[in-house]
Amino acid sequence: MAKNKDKKKHLSNAELREIGAVGFSMDDVRQVQDQKDSVNAKAYDYMVEAMAVSANYMGDTITDEGVRLDDVYPTTYEETMKMDELLDKSERAVKDENDDEYNKMIVELRGIVGWSRRRHFNFSWGIIFGTIITVAAVMYWSNSDKETKANRKAQMEAVKAWELPGDESGLNYQKMMDTIQYNDQFRGAAEYKAYHMKSKAESIKSQQEYAQKYRAQADTASTKDAKKQYLKWAKESDQNVEKYQKEYEEIQGWDLKDAKKAAVKQQTRWYRSASKAAAFSYCLMIFFLLLIPLYIFANHSWGYVITRTREEQEMLDKIKKWGYSIAAGLFGAAAAMEATEHYRVHWSDGSTTHETETNWAVVVIKVMLLIAALTIVAVVSTGIMLYSTIVGLKRNYDWKAIYAAAKNKAVAAKHMAQDVAAKAK
Repeated sequence: MAKNKDKKKHLSNAELREIGAVGFSMDDVRQVQDQKDSVNAKAYDYMVEAMAVSANYMGDTITDEGVRLDDVYPTTYEETMKMDELLDKSERAVKDENDDEYNKMIVELRGIVGWSRRRHFNFSWGIIFGTIITVAAVMYWSNSDKETKANRKAQMEAVKAWELPGDESGLNYQKMMDTIQYNDQFRGAAEYKAYHMKSKAESIKSQQEYAQKYRAQADTASTKDAKKQYLKWAKESDQNVEKYQKEYEEIQGWDLKDAKKAAVKQQTRWYRSASKAAAFSYCLMIFFLLLIPLYIFANHSWGYVITRTREEQEMLDKIKKWGYSIAAGLFGAAAAMEATEHYRVHWSDGSTTHETETNWAVVVIKVMLLIAALTIVAVVSTGIMLYSTIVGLKRNYDWKAIYAAAKNKAVAAKHMAQDVAAKAK
């Protein structure tokens, strides 16, 4: 046991609890029992029985740290109370209260029971830090969506405010189509009409070229199936030509009121889309802001829950370790890259200057590596936080009992209010 005790000195009490360490095994109890007078035999029997309550009990196990485990930690509330009950029986059965070995063992087992029936904060600061990165990214996204929404609204109002000329007979739409660009379409109703006529005309021309290309490919196809496919695509292009031609003619028939109406409709659609995006990103920001305190609350875990989910927690710790290791590697690679080059220039007059040149390609790579590292940390941390919060809320809180208690308090408050109202009358 001396070697195991030396190993355990390197672990904190919390770490010992988390791995299920105990300073002695059932065999140790039986050995002490055999060495002692039989007056405490019944007390030792109850102690052994208490140590076997846990569903995790599998006999002696040695950890990588060399710590011997006799995983006697209870995994449920029922096991915790059963173990506590058996330890009570053990202490009541003690005849020799000066049995030092027994006293040491019972104190440790009582400590296990006490730890198991108490709540412990079981969250990770690393997970919180990683999620803060996610919060910062979502806040930036939300602000960007908010600006987009404001811009869309301003554009919509500007289109609604268009003044229409009384006579458009002097407008040459064909000439306007030759020079108009995408950004010009919202300068006025005439420009909007001209741009969309141009857009449909270009679509018609493009589909005609596709149809011609597919028929040419069909003529030289090496198989019947290939020829059939090319002809099918050519037919689809012909149908698109007909569709775009009808749309072109419809736009061509617009007056300026129709053009303004279409532009307002388009801007309104864009504004509503931007509003939805802004609302979604804002809600997402609030969600992640609330997630951090909820994660801490959800992981205020019962000791027996920590014991029961020990393997699961080990897996989550491995995922976190792998993710953070990859991120650290990317960060290290970015830090090791030299983005500037220093050199000495000798001039014809004999003077010397020191110049610095920035390699922007390296700068871009460094930034990309840093973004990738932060992204991995954020994704891994947020994913673990979401999972831990959901399962923690389910495992660590009896929501039926909480709801029932809240309902009873509400009913009691209602009756009290009614009584006060009755007395007031």
